Amino acid sequence: MLLDWRVVYMGGVFISLFLFVMLISKRQKSTADKILSTWLFFAVIHQALIGWYASNKMSDMPALIGWELPFPFLHGPFLYLYILFLTGQQRQGWRSILHFVPAVLVAIILAPVLGSMSVPEKLGAIAPVRFEALFQWMVRGIIVSGVVYVVLSLVLLRRHKQNVAVQFSNTDKITLNWLRYLIGGMGVIWVVVIFFESAQSLYVVVALFIFFIGYFGIRQVGIFSNPPPAHEVYLPAVVQAPEAEVVADVADVADKKVKYEKTGLTEAEASRIHTALTTLMRTQECYKDSELTLGDLAKTLEIHPAILSQVINSKEEKSFYDYINTLRVEAFKQLLLKPDSQQYTLLSLAFECGFNSKTSFNRNFKKITQLSPSSYVKEMNISVQTGE
Repeated sequence: MLLDWRVVYMGGVFISLFLFVMLISKRQKSTADKILSTWLFFAVIHQALIGWYASNKMSDMPALIGWELPFPFLHGPFLYLYILFLTGQQRQGWRSILHFVPAVLVAIILAPVLGSMSVPEKLGAIAPVRFEALFQWMVRGIIVSGVVYVVLSLVLLRRHKQNVAVQFSNTDKITLNWLRYLIGGMGVIWVVVIFFESAQSLYVVVALFIFFIGYFGIRQVGIFSNPPPAHEVYLPAVVQAPEAEVVADVADVADKKVKYEKTGLTEAEASRIHTALTTLMRTQECYKDSELTLGDLAKTLEIHPAILSQVINSKEEKSFYDYINTLRVEAFKQLLLKPDSQQYTLLSLAFECGFNSKTSFNRNFKKITQLSPSSYVKEMNISVQTGE
C-alpha cells in the first residue's frame, strides 16, 4: 500500500513539472502565465520535498529537513496574484512583491535555527524543545496565510463577476470554472491542513490537486496553450467561451474604473450622452445583437466605455448587463402583441430580441417582471406557442 501512495506523490511531482514545461514553452505568455509558471516551479520543489518525506528518506539528506516550511507561505500569494492579474484587477505591479515577505522572513529565521539543530533533533529522535514554540507559530502562520488568501481570492472572483456584468450583455457563454477550481482546490487543502493531523492525507490531497489543475487546465483553451488566432475563433451561441478569452476581454476593466472615477462628467454632458444612447437604441435596436458589449456600444457613440458605463449607471440606475436585458424584455413584450407572433414559440421570439439561450431569457425575464415568460403570457391572455 505504501508503494501505491508513493506513486501518487511522485505523480504529483511529474505532473507539476510537466505543466511548468508547458507554460514556459508557451509563446505568448501574459503576466498571469508567468505567475502561474513560477508557482508551478515552486510547487515542483515543494512536491519533491513532500515525496521525499513520504518515502522516509529524510535521514539520507538531513540538511533539507525543515526547509519545506517556507513553501506553504508561497501558495496563497501565488493563487491571489494569478487571479489578480488574470482578471486585470492589479494596480501597481511592484506591490505584488510584498505578498512574499512572510515566506522570505520564515526562510531567514529558519536558516540559523536549522543550522543549529542536530540531526537527531531534525529526525525527531530528540524533541527540539528550544524551538518548539517557534515551529508552532510558523504552523499557525501557515494556516492563517492559507485562509486569508483563499478569502481574498474569493473576493477577487466576486469582483470579476461584477466586471463581466459591466462589460457584457450576455454572460451565459462566460465560465469562471477555472478560477473556481483553483480556489476550491486550495480551500480543500487548507481544510485538510486545519482539521486533519495525518501528513499522508495532506500529501495525497496536494497531489490530487495538481492532477486536478493539470486536467482542467489543459482543457481550458489559452491556459497551457496558445489561444487560436483571432480569425480562427468562432463561438456559436451554444458553445461556452473559454475563460481565457473572456478574461482577455475584461482585463482592462480595473483601468476603466480608475478613468471612470476621474472623468469629471458634467450633468449636462451625461444627459446628452443618455439621450443619444436612448435614440440609438430606439432607432437601431442594438440590443438585438446577442454579442453586444459595452465596448461595441461606446464605439458607436464615439465615447470611452467608462463614460458610457457611468451614464448608464447614473441615468438608468442599472449595470450595462441589466440595462440591455431590460430593453430585450421590453422588446419581447411588444413583439408578443403582434398578430404574426402567434405562430412562433416564446424562445424563438426571445432570440429575435437578442437573448442567446433559454436560461438567459427565463432568468432575466423573471428578474425584471417577477413572472416567468409562460406565466406572463397567461396573465396577459396572449395566444402564442409556448413550446420550445
